Amino acid sequence: MSLSPRQRFYIALSTAIFLAQLVVAGVAKPSFALTMYGDANSCAFVILAFLAARENFRLPAGILPLFWKLFAVGLAVMLGSEAYWFYFDWRRLTVPTSPVPGDSLFILAHVFFLSALALRPHSLSAGRNLRIRFLDLILLSLWWLLLYAYFSLPWQIGRQDFAHYNPSYYFLALSQHIVIVLALAILAARNVGPWRRFYLQLLVVFACIGAGNFMLSVAIDSGKYYSGSFYDTPFFCAIYLLVPIAAFAPMLQPQPDSRPNRELIQSVWTARFAMLGMLSLPVIALPGLFTRDIPAGVAIFRLRLVFGAMALLGALGYWKFNLLALELRQSVQLTRDSIENLSAVQQQVTHSEKLVALGRLTAGAAHEISNPLTAIFGYSELLTDIPTLTPEDRANGELIRQQVHRAQSAVNSLRNSLRQSPAPGTVLVDKKPAS
Repeated sequence: MSLSPRQRFYIALSTAIFLAQLVVAGVAKPSFALTMYGDANSCAFVILAFLAARENFRLPAGILPLFWKLFAVGLAVMLGSEAYWFYFDWRRLTVPTSPVPGDSLFILAHVFFLSALALRPHSLSAGRNLRIRFLDLILLSLWWLLLYAYFSLPWQIGRQDFAHYNPSYYFLALSQHIVIVLALAILAARNVGPWRRFYLQLLVVFACIGAGNFMLSVAIDSGKYYSGSFYDTPFFCAIYLLVPIAAFAPMLQPQPDSRPNRELIQSVWTARFAMLGMLSLPVIALPGLFTRDIPAGVAIFRLRLVFGAMALLGALGYWKFNLLALELRQSVQLTRDSIENLSAVQQQVTHSEKLVALGRLTAGAAHEISNPLTAIFGYSELLTDIPTLTPEDRANGELIRQQVHRAQSAVNSLRNSLRQSPAPGTVLVDKKPAS
């Protein structure tokens, strides 16, 4: 399968931007213009990756279109993060700005990437019972956002304490990248051929993003970072690689699962992780009770956040259990209807078997009765043809023939009635010629 002209254009343009970025980062000195140039290139790379992913929305195979839609949503949220950093670097010289919107969108973008990978696009059986799966993914997404809001956000609300904010945010972002890389490693190990290469390529992408983010955080803390420098190269390289990965995605085809009920097992594990996320809320809040150097405002914010998150996640969990109860009720009703239908079919089969046996018995009896009647009818004709027979005996012979006719008519009527099916599913009786 060859690439479309638009995909070729996206690859060529992203390659040109990447090479230009390397040249500029190597020769240009730190300046406001270089910062704007680097931020603009970040947005351009993410836009090209989004456009390349959008070309896969109409793929006909399995769950692939939904996978790329979720992936594109993650790229769109990441574009929002990069656009905010462009605005941040543009206004920070004159207006105090907060990094919270950019960091929040960056964390949220990777939640969508995780949700897309959880769909298992390589599997033909993927995508069943998505309504329940999406609730679990929403619970996990909110859990990641809760971690950011609990550990990092309080240090930017009412105060700008970067000494506490930066380490917590960097650690959370690194943990998120490690989870994505481990998930991709597992998916790559469980697949072969093109799908293994696909997951390994994505593993390289997110490893570069995680490593680049870690390098960037170290450079920021040491005061050496400036936008557009070589510190941005791992991130640029990762997003640049997404363009050809998305361009060649139509060549992938979902495959049958090697293990039976793999999709059911996956949905069970997704639900377990979602429930663990809900149960972890009190554990997350517990250390705050024993930490003495946390300001009162931060402690109160975290306490309110945990209570609000428990209410929200509890409501989503209640909604999920209602959906499960509804599906269980429908399954029970369907099972009951199936049992009733099976019982009706069994009764019809039993009735049919009885009629078949009765038809065969009656057909045999009719055959056995018909033969003597035919013989009696023949002998009565011979009897009436005797010239010396008295009129009274001739009348008795004629009477015998009439009674034989009546008996044969009754036998034929019984045989014809048995040839007709009296109930659905009844097998017709044997058709034997009259003797």
